[in-house]
This record gives sequence, structure tokens and C-alpha cells, in this order.
Amino acid sequence: MKLWLDNILKPIVSAFSCLTILLCSALNCTADDIDPTDISYVSVNPYTNEVVVSWYKSESANIKFTRILYIYEKSTLVKGNGIVDIPGNDDKTFVFKTDTVSQFTFDANEKPITLAVDAYSENGSNSTSLREYHTTMIASAKITSCPSQIKISWTAYSGYGITVDKYEIIESSNGTETVVKECNADEFTCLLELNEHQDRNFFVRATFTDCRGIKQTSTSCMCEVSQKAYVYPKFLEIEALHVENHDITVVCRCDVASDFRTYYLYKTTSDAENVLLETFTLSSESTGKHEYLDKNAFETTPDVVYQLVVLNNCNDMIFIREAQPDIPGICDYEKTKQTISWSNHGDSVSLYRLWRSINDKPEELIATMENNPNGLGYDDDISNILEVNTTLYICYRVETLYKTGTTSFTYKSCIEKSNFIDYKLLIPNAINPYSEIEENRVFKPKYAFLSGDYTLEVYNRFGALIFTSNDIDVGWDGTIKGEIAPTGTYQYKIVITNAPNSAQPIIRYGVVNVIYKLTE
Repeated sequence: MKLWLDNILKPIVSAFSCLTILLCSALNCTADDIDPTDISYVSVNPYTNEVVVSWYKSESANIKFTRILYIYEKSTLVKGNGIVDIPGNDDKTFVFKTDTVSQFTFDANEKPITLAVDAYSENGSNSTSLREYHTTMIASAKITSCPSQIKISWTAYSGYGITVDKYEIIESSNGTETVVKECNADEFTCLLELNEHQDRNFFVRATFTDCRGIKQTSTSCMCEVSQKAYVYPKFLEIEALHVENHDITVVCRCDVASDFRTYYLYKTTSDAENVLLETFTLSSESTGKHEYLDKNAFETTPDVVYQLVVLNNCNDMIFIREAQPDIPGICDYEKTKQTISWSNHGDSVSLYRLWRSINDKPEELIATMENNPNGLGYDDDISNILEVNTTLYICYRVETLYKTGTTSFTYKSCIEKSNFIDYKLLIPNAINPYSEIEENRVFKPKYAFLSGDYTLEVYNRFGALIFTSNDIDVGWDGTIKGEIAPTGTYQYKIVITNAPNSAQPIIRYGVVNVIYKLTE
């Protein structure tokens, strides 16, 4: 139903306006005789889309009524249509909905509404204050991409004689209003972060001082968004690398509760970097476990690093996990004894098992150990199997049993033991490039009664060769291309061929730690 003035008052107002023009012509009255009303503010109720206009009364006497006008033209000549007449002359606030007024073919949340308030005297003259209008605000919201955010935009609040101090973005949720951002008077957009809520409602509030010096506010229509923030993975891991002969099985475990479930598995070697092995997607109903068999991953040099990567909706890498096959270290400190050590994989492991093979015979289990956060190692005494005038070629592998049921094996690490070779080959497990002791600054073995063709190779954690030497007395000084290497673990391989009384090459694999201690 339209306002009563549409059906009854409008013809009367039109006739009255014509009569007023005639009377003013006869009496020679002018609009300058009428003091205009002053608009305090216009606003939109964001919950109901009702339009609110508030004004101060005219200071002129004998004011019969005030008229609210919809300004539809603001170019050279301001044009307006009267929408309602309010009897009397008082400070007033008037509320209406656009669907009750015939002049409006749109809702208050579709486009800004410009209003003026004019005062009319008893003799028919008016204040002609159409240029002293105020205009409501319209707010809108949309979701941006890369990154995904909420973009709130709004039309500026404009009004005669006022200057906006600030804009505030208000979020309305279950009857609670929260200021989520404050913006300057010259800002008309802002970005907000998505959160875990699917449906969110916002409106804009302008704060200003009106033409009478009183602080006022105006609110916009409500705008909505219906998208919540993406759920990012809580975990992503290469749980295990299972080495069998020259093949490696990569065992991945992923968070399928995430919104990002497409994964990329890369491999890096000293010959090639970032080779994409596969792309796979896991459903939200899956266990999150995925295995990839890398056939013939390496032949002799374990210089391979795997990367598991997940991308977000903007194709940004949000998770990168790296893993490298473990190689047990062998510390050869006696003719019939050696210590085997290996990496600790943390709380996810329940047991470690150490397997040994001699002269390429089938492996046998020689030790089972529970996870120990303080370090892992085993002293293998072979005095009962190393016969006089014999040489043994001994290889070790470590089996890791994870709490999830996954099992993996490390690469083999081998050593030659003989009861008639008196050579000594002692290999340090750490260097300090800043040490005051010279022998602690360089990685090279200590040896005795040993000769032959010698090669030392040092690799970084990506499997890239960073140092090589063919002189047993020339070691690695802990630098890479003239710069001190970062602290961490580096792999090495030592090969000595044509050694006297050695039927097979002497091969040592292991790790050396680069540490920095300024004083020792």
C-alpha cells in the first residue's frame, strides 16, 4: 500500500503549490524570506531498509509545513519531487520505505537516495533549500581471489555543510554489532579476512558533524557474503622412505580435512632438480596415506631428496615437506667392533630394528630398540665371527616401524673387516670452521698403514656434490664456493681402491655435522 499522500494529499499539494505561486506573485513575496530547514542526517536502517531523514526546524515564523523531497536531478538545475508534507514546524525525524512511495522504483539498498527538506509558510512561500540535500550510502561486498578476502565497498556519505570524520565497517551477527575496521574519510573500500563462518553481514557507518555542529552518524544498507575461509592442512609429511635394492617407496601422509587436497611429489638429485614425479588428489573420506614407488631411484649414490608440496587456491606453496633416504653411519673404532648409528624420526616411531648381512648372504636381525630421543646407535662386536686371515664384507640396514603401521628400510651401509689388515681409518663426525684447533676445522679421516687410490665426496642435504678430494691429506674446510657452509648435517662417501691386502674397495658412508662454537 502506498502512503496516504499518494492517493489523497498529492492532488491537494499540487493545487496548493499552484495557489502559492499565484499568491506570491500577487504579494511580491520571495523564498529568501523563509529561513530553510537544516538536514541533520539521512540514513538507511540496515536491517529493514527503511530510509530515515532528520532535520532542524526553520527559524522563520508562520511555517505551516515542511516538505520532504526526493532529488532526482543534481546537474545545473536541482530538481525534486515532493514525497510527503509534514504539518507544523519542529525538529523532526521521518521514516519510510521506498515501496510505499510511488516516486521510487527501486529499494533503498539498490542505489543512493538524495533527500532535501523545504519549509513552507502560511502565505505559500517556501525556503527553496533543494541544494541543501543529503544522500544515503550503499554498501556492497564481494569475495576477491588470490588472496581470498572480503572486499567491502560503499558510496560516500554526502551532505550540505558536513565533512565526514571516518567510516566504520560494522559486522552484525546474532544481534551483536562489532566494529571490524575503521577507515579514513577518503577511503571507500576495505579488505577483510575470511573466517570460519559461512554467512556474514556488514554495513558501513559514517561519522560526521552536521551543519549545527552536532555529531551524527549515518548507516548504509546491509551487505552479505556467503563464503568461509579455506581450511588449511594441519599436517603434511613424508612419513617414510622405504629402500629396497635400488627402488624407493615414498610414503606420504596428508591432512584430508583440508580444503586443499591436490599434492605434488618432486625429486631432486645431483643431476636434476625439482623433477615432478606425480600429482595426486586424495578424497576427504580417504585415510590420507599415499605411496609412490620410485623405480631405480639410485644405483650407487644415495643423492636423492623428495619434496611433498601442496598448493592453495592461488597456486601458492603453503606446505613443503622434504625427506632423504637414511644411510646408517659406521664408526670403525676397533678391528672387531664398529658402532652403527642412524637418524631418529621422533615420536611417530615405535621400534627400530638393525639388520646385518655378511658377504652378501641373507640378512639377519641383530638388534631391536625402542625409540630413544637421546640418540640411536648399536655397537656390533664381530670377534666371534671374524676368523683369522679372513676378510668380511658387512652391510647394515635399519628397519623403522611407525606407530601408524608403516615400515621402512634405510639404504645399506657397508664396511670391510679383516683380521690381517692393520690399517686404521678414523672418520670424525663433526667439524667447527671457527675452531682454534686446526684439526677440528677440516673434515678428513685419520689413518695409519693405509695407501691406495683415495676419493672423498661431500654432499649437501639436497644430494648435490659440494666437495671432492683425491688426496687423503686434503679435507673439506666446511665451505661452499668460498662461503662458510650453514650448520647442519652433510653426507660423505669415502672410497679407497687398490689398498694393500684388501680384496675389495674400502667404502665408507656417513654424515658429518657442521657446528659453530666460537670458543672451545
